[in-house]
Amino acid sequence: MMKSIFFDVVQFEILYHLRRQTFWLITILFFVIGLTDIVSKAGEGNAFFFVNSPSQIFQTTIWYCIFGILAASAFVAETFVRDTNYRMEALILATPIRKWDYLATRFLAAFWVTLFAFSSYLLGMILGTMMPGLNPFALGPLRLEAYVVSYLIFTLPNLFLVSTIAFCLASKTRSIVMTYAGAIVLIMLYLASLIMVGVDVIDFDQYRLWAMLDPFGFYALEEKTLSWTVYQHNTLMPPLSGIVILNRIFWLTVGSLLWCWSYQTYSMKVLNKSRVQSHKTSIIAQKIDKPSQINPVNTIPLEAKNISLKAFINQWFYRSGFEIKQVLTGRAFLLITAFGLVSLIITAMGTRSYNYSNPSTDILIHSANLYLEYILFAIIIVYSAELMWNDRQLRLQAVIDATSVSNGILLLSKLTALFAIITINLLLAMVVMVGYQAVNRYTDFEFPLYFKMLFIEHGPYFYLTAILALFTQVITRHKYAGMALVVMISLSKIPLDALGWYHNLYRFAATNDIEYSLMNGYGHLLTGHLWYTLYWALFGAILMVFAYIIWPRGTSDLRLIKGWKQAWVRTSQSVKQTLAGLIVAFVGVGGWIFYNTNIINQYQPPGKEETAAEIEQRFKQYENLPIPVVTNTKVNIELYPEERYFVANGEYVLENRTNYPIQQLHLLSFINLKLAEINYPGATLKEAYPEWGYYIYDLETPLKPGERQTMKFITKTERPRGFQNQVDSDDVYMIYPNDVVGNGTNLYSPFILPFVGYTKMVEHKKAWMRHQFNLPPLDERMRSHDHPIGLSQGLMLAHLGWGSTDITIGTSSDQTVVTTGKLVNQWKQGNRNYFQYQSTAKDRGKFTIYSGRYAVYKNNNYRVPIEIYYHPKHQENVELIAEQVGKALEFYEKTFGPYPFEQVRVVEFVYYDGMVFSEAGVIGIPEVLVWKSEAKGRGKDSIIDWVSYLLAYAWWEDQIIAADVAGGMTIREALSGYASSLYQRSRRTPEEQRLAKQQLMRDFFRLLGKIDFQEPALIDVYNEVPIARHKGGMILEQIEDLMGQEALLSGIKSFLQKYRYQAAPYATVLDLRDAILAEASGAQRETISELFAHVITYQVGLADAVFDPLPDGRYKVQLQVEAQKLYTTQLGKQESEALDLPVTISLSDENGEEIFSKKYTILGQKATIDLVTNKRPTYAAVDGNYLLPSAFLQDNIKRLRPMLGN
Repeated sequence: MMKSIFFDVVQFEILYHLRRQTFWLITILFFVIGLTDIVSKAGEGNAFFFVNSPSQIFQTTIWYCIFGILAASAFVAETFVRDTNYRMEALILATPIRKWDYLATRFLAAFWVTLFAFSSYLLGMILGTMMPGLNPFALGPLRLEAYVVSYLIFTLPNLFLVSTIAFCLASKTRSIVMTYAGAIVLIMLYLASLIMVGVDVIDFDQYRLWAMLDPFGFYALEEKTLSWTVYQHNTLMPPLSGIVILNRIFWLTVGSLLWCWSYQTYSMKVLNKSRVQSHKTSIIAQKIDKPSQINPVNTIPLEAKNISLKAFINQWFYRSGFEIKQVLTGRAFLLITAFGLVSLIITAMGTRSYNYSNPSTDILIHSANLYLEYILFAIIIVYSAELMWNDRQLRLQAVIDATSVSNGILLLSKLTALFAIITINLLLAMVVMVGYQAVNRYTDFEFPLYFKMLFIEHGPYFYLTAILALFTQVITRHKYAGMALVVMISLSKIPLDALGWYHNLYRFAATNDIEYSLMNGYGHLLTGHLWYTLYWALFGAILMVFAYIIWPRGTSDLRLIKGWKQAWVRTSQSVKQTLAGLIVAFVGVGGWIFYNTNIINQYQPPGKEETAAEIEQRFKQYENLPIPVVTNTKVNIELYPEERYFVANGEYVLENRTNYPIQQLHLLSFINLKLAEINYPGATLKEAYPEWGYYIYDLETPLKPGERQTMKFITKTERPRGFQNQVDSDDVYMIYPNDVVGNGTNLYSPFILPFVGYTKMVEHKKAWMRHQFNLPPLDERMRSHDHPIGLSQGLMLAHLGWGSTDITIGTSSDQTVVTTGKLVNQWKQGNRNYFQYQSTAKDRGKFTIYSGRYAVYKNNNYRVPIEIYYHPKHQENVELIAEQVGKALEFYEKTFGPYPFEQVRVVEFVYYDGMVFSEAGVIGIPEVLVWKSEAKGRGKDSIIDWVSYLLAYAWWEDQIIAADVAGGMTIREALSGYASSLYQRSRRTPEEQRLAKQQLMRDFFRLLGKIDFQEPALIDVYNEVPIARHKGGMILEQIEDLMGQEALLSGIKSFLQKYRYQAAPYATVLDLRDAILAEASGAQRETISELFAHVITYQVGLADAVFDPLPDGRYKVQLQVEAQKLYTTQLGKQESEALDLPVTISLSDENGEEIFSKKYTILGQKATIDLVTNKRPTYAAVDGNYLLPSAFLQDNIKRLRPMLGN
């Protein structure tokens, strides 16, 4: 009998949920999420990552589970609350039903229904991979086992855990809103923890702890796959062992214990109503026996007509106060607020991971918004439903409907309460962030910026979402349908992006993508943002008027279509006129926006990647034509920061350094640059493609080999008009690299002056991107090392060679201009400042112009004068930057020879385009990096790392021109990275260096698993800067360990001496390699050559480490070493071989002091090493200084244990 009751109740509960609209809404919602997510990612085909790889399936499943807690709350909480809501609890508990049959059966049924509804994401994901038009580079084979395993290992335990949490909250509170509040608290704490662990910088020391404590298993999975290559992510099943299994067992146990505790403490008695609802509403509710008799079905409810404005405002004020009080004094809101406070503190603590920045206002708000955009969104959805349906749940709706209170009062009071919730959360974020600044003794609070970023930049989205959420509740007449509709609309960005529909006019609550700059503020970007905010605010007002018109009064209004018709009939003429006026205003503002974005500006102009692809398709045929070299550049540039444009009037001296006469002149201008005029003797324009910036001129008199000629030109950017449509998901620049901005402009000369000839700089080297733009496969990524044309042209900038520059720049009266060369003249003319710079040494022919309202710091304590041009508010690190520039300069001169320029200038600039340039003694450092980093600990290390690297970058870039062949970038980047490492080692203790190298390797190999290109060997690098810089620097350090620092530096200096200022044929990476090989012994040469020619990493570690005291007081140590060399091909496919390389084995005592160190050659993949030491060892290490590039650093150091039997 009892068995029958158990299954009967389970069956009843399941069928009950299956009949509810809520079940089907949530099922459809997760199906659509899975489908659109896959289609969007695979449609973009952004890189070689398979969107349906096992690794991606596992991660996606976990992320869905995080928000699956809201779905669990909808089913589990409703199951245990509905008896209370429908006043059936006393009747049911009066029966002889057992607690087990009452609780376990209902929980089991609700859990099954949750699983079933949530599982629709699987079908959506699988069907998504079968949609037409997807990028084949983004899709792998169908791996059904990955879906099944991820479901069993992550979905089931995670949903069980969140279901038990929902059960616990619902059974204790008998409140849906409290259950949702608990779900939101869990999500907010989890998202805050993600930010705390790290954004730009990962705290690896905490990783294993987080991996164990993570309730959803994300960190446990990530810890296993953190150093995987793209190939491994695409093909391998994540290992389900070790910490992953322990994490799953731990949280299944926690969930089970929580369920048992909730079951054990559940009282089979009716709760005191004061625990379920407020005292006042409880009394009112108890007095209402039959609310339907107050407002019969077919009776039109009363509503006040012709109410005065004063009375309306008074009623709105008091009704809003009531609604706000109900929310603010509710346990759910207090719970959310309390934990929101904690989560925001955690979020603030995570801001250190942004390049170890001080807690500046912009970083704190950016970090808080990452948290708020999910949490506040969820709060809005939940409370919009609760505010709308609370009266009906308390059986008060009939009483209210029978009164003469206006629909407008009811609607506006609930909207006011929602706005109050949003405002309180935003103000809470500000209070927490200011408090965090104060605790960290950062006193530049910037309250106006807090207001702008929270309420003007980010706030409109939340307020508009509140309007939408309330409107959907009114229009659907169903709590969960309204909630689901809001989610669907918010997710509409995904399919719109996939379709290439980017206009903010039809993307709900979308305003222009804007970015706050420390130097330039919001600049001109705020104009478009404000117009779109007004546009969507008017749309929100229209929604509110419609909500007012169709506001449900009485039970008859719950029938949607009939209710609409009745509502429109009884709507007053003034309301209809107001609606018409709002629609006219909405259309008018939309028309103005359309005029600005589509008429006077181009909507969706060609993006940077599309433009490059078009140039290659059309003009690659000209790449092998002989081109002249620019030997001298003279240019006058007028900058207009307030109006955001420039005009450049200049001339090139062109020299034919080829063996062929040049009969045509091909010119190319960068995107957004207008080539207004060309003056070359005897040149006739043959073909012009202004939309792509390509021009072909026939020369009446061919330019003969060795001959020179002057070409004059005018380039400019157009004076901007109005504003443009801007989103963050398209390929169009928000700020073009050659745009002038109000303060902090940086203009790189190739972006503002014409290229001569076709440049391979535009070519897409990534196969997936070439497919995206219908480009044919490349015959070769780069020219071969002995290609005659490649050897005769400089890397990337084929038209520039050694020469001279003469640059005159005019700017606004309050700004200073900095560029390369010596400042030979400075004057004021009218309300403009002018500066003239001339090169004094051989010049590469490229430069960057900086213009801003700078403060200047000068340091003359070193052989070369140092000047720092910085934003006046960023003075805290200026002296440290100057000091480190001076010390690094002295170190480089001592190590590599004399500095080639008369001064060092460090300049701060606005970081819109993501590019950093350093040349000819001028180091540009963007505002987001060292200027506001902490001047201690890792923050100081970050400052020194950037300063030393960029100084080395300028050092090598402006003394050696690399040939335009494969591996050219390795010369500059590897030598810069190695030089910076040498300098930093000179100032660190051995332990500091070991930890820094460990962090560098972890960061690098984590990045390597996310790259969108195939890792090349050093001799094959094109523009893969992370490989050239970090891997190149690591390889040079490994070579140093192999052959000695003195020999390596001798080879590098001989390379510099040979190719310093050398004209074509230019240096190649093989020349650098050969210079190093010349200093190496015979046994070392093969290894060095292999390091340059192959992609090699290592895996070394200690499988076991034991010690045994000897009778003579010494200690015998036995180490089980595992070591292998990994050859990487394709996207990370690895093959292992024996190490066959000397590796350092070391021992240290309990204080970390090294007591033994010796190199051993490990011949096999496993080896046993026996050694004897005089002092008692505590730790053993294999490659303890991390000189071998390795993604596997877990077992390099191990604590010794006593040998068994002792």
